[in-house]
Amino acid sequence: MQASLRWSDYPHRAGPVNGDPGRLPCYHLRVSSVAPSAAALAAPQAFASVLRERPYRRLWLSGLCVNGARWMDLILLGWLAFQLTDSPFMVGLAAFARSAPLMVLGPFTGIVADRMHRGRVLVFTQSLGLVTALALAAVFASGCGGFWPLVGLETLFGALWALDFPARRTALYTLVGSRRVATAISLETVSMQVAKMIGPVLAGVGLARLGPAPCYLGVAALYALGLLVFAGLPGRIGGPSGRDVTSVAASLGAGFREAWREPTVRAVLVITVMMNVLFFPYQHMLPVFARHVLGVGPEWLGGLVAADGLGALLGALVIAGRRGFLPHGRVFGAAVLTAPFLLLAFTGLRWPWACLPVLVLIGACESAFAAMQSTLVLLQAPEASRGRAMGILSACIGTQPAGTLWIGFLAGGIGVPAAMAINGLAALLAMLPAAWPLARRGRV
Repeated sequence: MQASLRWSDYPHRAGPVNGDPGRLPCYHLRVSSVAPSAAALAAPQAFASVLRERPYRRLWLSGLCVNGARWMDLILLGWLAFQLTDSPFMVGLAAFARSAPLMVLGPFTGIVADRMHRGRVLVFTQSLGLVTALALAAVFASGCGGFWPLVGLETLFGALWALDFPARRTALYTLVGSRRVATAISLETVSMQVAKMIGPVLAGVGLARLGPAPCYLGVAALYALGLLVFAGLPGRIGGPSGRDVTSVAASLGAGFREAWREPTVRAVLVITVMMNVLFFPYQHMLPVFARHVLGVGPEWLGGLVAADGLGALLGALVIAGRRGFLPHGRVFGAAVLTAPFLLLAFTGLRWPWACLPVLVLIGACESAFAAMQSTLVLLQAPEASRGRAMGILSACIGTQPAGTLWIGFLAGGIGVPAAMAINGLAALLAMLPAAWPLARRGRV
């Protein structure tokens, strides 16, 4: 793929691409960065072909372990924060501390991914995760597990995630190249959603039967397994793409200008901020919703989050089974406009079993959003600044702490269901101007 390719290179005469085979020949040569990857994504053999490559398979398995540990940790944090304080606002504050490093460090960690050896960065993040999980296990085993020690150590988990995200995604691109990046990211999405199914169930059952210390030992074991699978792989991932002598400030400025110049990427970044500030914070209120609204324990909390993960997994597989040209922009736009309606429906439910199918559908929308979000940005960014672009995207994802504080404050005053409903409606209205053109055109 030529690094200079931009969405503006697409032939405008072709009009929206929505599966019409008559239109596809117009794009046969001009969109080589998108059409082959979408074609590969449509074939079941595409997944097998990428997974047959040992370096990618090891990176994928390492990511599966890291994501499993991450989802176990998120469930533990939410339930323990609520158990220790009985306050929705303090749950939001704990989630804020966990997510804040991504917001603050995101652009800088993108520069780290461009300028440092990505393999060593990933070894460092997984090692930090192992040490932090062991520290949390020791704190709760010793009987010193209070709210503030929990929040302080969880901030380290947030910092390692801020480093891990751009480094892992750019390492993925290095291993598979531009023609298969959409397939590889969809597989990465599959691993994230499998982890989202397994991690919360393990955390919920573990909390109910064993307590927090053994659960954090399980988180540590997943990080250790991820490191073991990753051993020897850093050399295959390689180091920085080239010597960059520009200052950090200049590098950040250039990255933001490049991202903002392209309308499609600009829309992705704006929608990403709105999703993370207004939509995704509902996940941090699920412990409160489970305990106070549904009247269930941590096992059911794990089941609710796992249902979301199941939907996300099914969504990734549906995208993978789509035959013909896949318009990334249309899938992205449709997903982010459907999800708020489903959240509004979820807030009115009071029977745990009825919540599960709605969360499955919400998860499917989240999966389409996540897969298309990274695909659109990675395909657009020049080779020398892909890490920077992913850093900017991670900074947009990192705006979620503002949303967690807001929904915690709101839920403390009017209750969790009403707070979720207000956020869902606000998300829909805020994203509509940017998402509707993408959902209608489907040209990217």
